Amino acid sequence: MSIESQSYGYTATGSLGKPSWRLIPQIDRDPNLVAGVQSTSGRLLLWCTVVLLTVLFWRIGVDFSAAALAVACAYVGRHRRVLILLATVLLLYRSGFLIDRPFLERMAVTEGVADRIHQPLLEAVTLVVVLALFAGLLVLQGSASTALRRPTLSILVAFLALLALTQAPVMAGMPRVLLWSFLMTSQPYLWFLAYGLVDAGKNRSPVWQRLSVFHPFWGSSLTPFGKGLAYLERFEAKTPDELAVTQLKGVKLAAWILVLAIVKICLGELVHGRLQLPMFDDNLLQYLAGHPLPRLVGWASLVSFFVEDLLGMTVFGGVIVATARLAGFRLLRNTWRPLESTTLADFWNRYYFYYKELLVDHFFYPTFIRCFRGHRRLRMFFATFMAACVGNLLFHFIRDIHFVGDMGLWRAVVGEQSHAFYTFVLAVSVGLSQMRRAPQPASRGWLRRRLLPCLWVSTFFCLIHVFDAPLDREHTLLQRGEFLFYLLGVTT
Repeated sequence: MSIESQSYGYTATGSLGKPSWRLIPQIDRDPNLVAGVQSTSGRLLLWCTVVLLTVLFWRIGVDFSAAALAVACAYVGRHRRVLILLATVLLLYRSGFLIDRPFLERMAVTEGVADRIHQPLLEAVTLVVVLALFAGLLVLQGSASTALRRPTLSILVAFLALLALTQAPVMAGMPRVLLWSFLMTSQPYLWFLAYGLVDAGKNRSPVWQRLSVFHPFWGSSLTPFGKGLAYLERFEAKTPDELAVTQLKGVKLAAWILVLAIVKICLGELVHGRLQLPMFDDNLLQYLAGHPLPRLVGWASLVSFFVEDLLGMTVFGGVIVATARLAGFRLLRNTWRPLESTTLADFWNRYYFYYKELLVDHFFYPTFIRCFRGHRRLRMFFATFMAACVGNLLFHFIRDIHFVGDMGLWRAVVGEQSHAFYTFVLAVSVGLSQMRRAPQPASRGWLRRRLLPCLWVSTFFCLIHVFDAPLDREHTLLQRGEFLFYLLGVTT
């Protein structure tokens, strides 16, 4: 389950190769620009370019403000790690350390202890406790005598056990609020901790450096962009030339993402503004209310959602990766030409790279190493299933644990049925695609070798989106299945 590598640096000869027209010039392959950006005037010009891009992104509602911090981090030499830590703390402070404060306030009211709690003080104390616990775990994991053999499994079991404990009657009142405060404070950093524990045995950097990339300032979701510190160090620019190339790649990517963000806005205005095409979820609600829109409208809304989702994911990940590159980390792109995919496994690799890597690192490889060693194809299929289904489902369940607090554990689990079906179909399909993947003979021609497989892959992911509802706890698997049958023209 690996994505094609994306080229960095020059060609073998050091030249730019055969010239071709590009919307965004390959500035990172121009030796003169690479040399020029290492000078004082070149760095000033780079900084002005980043400021201009930040303003242009801001005008269309995209936050690129961390880019200026990234450039500063790139130019402080041996103090880079300290500045990364300070920048990360600053941006986390601005976002409230990613703690879901409204949920905790609702929980305090529900448990009848709101008048006995000073919410900001509780958050601050809990944050210190979580930070100390994570630091302690990283220190202990670095010791051979106390290291956890399966760190990811251990922290997931512990987290889910505490989540189940919140439902116990004995936890009513203040204990439940305190436990939820701990869970909601640690949840945004759980997968960063998983990477940190896995890296602890092979990375001897100080603990504060490893903590500095828990939600690094260049951006992340619950999915770490750049994994842990060991991975980042592999992609860190070590020489002035490497730094210049990496930063120019960051500028180039940012410019391309700006273009795609504008395209996304224009497409949304055309499709939903001028043509008045409803959003996919509105189309589903109309059907469930007994007022189905024409099938053609349903298909159009489904296809438009697919395209807008691809653009949205590309912009979201592109901004983060471009910022990391400006800081001197030549990370691979998060979304890379997914519409060129000719197999389901290939699309899975290209659509959301760092999320796929998370599932591969923490579910695929551990399963692949331990299970069905004597059955190569079954081993591959089962490891893929554990990543794309079990790991996928667990990740989203942990991401959305507020549903457990709002609805109760049983209702939250039952409400996951449609998304569970989606992950099951996805895992089986990707697993089979992995097993039967083989190079296509050139004699088949461009239509059969490229176009038709790409259309099939896109159609598959359009269709299974009907069931991809991780945030929906109201509409059942049966209702979404009926809607799909309606789109396909099958009466029920």
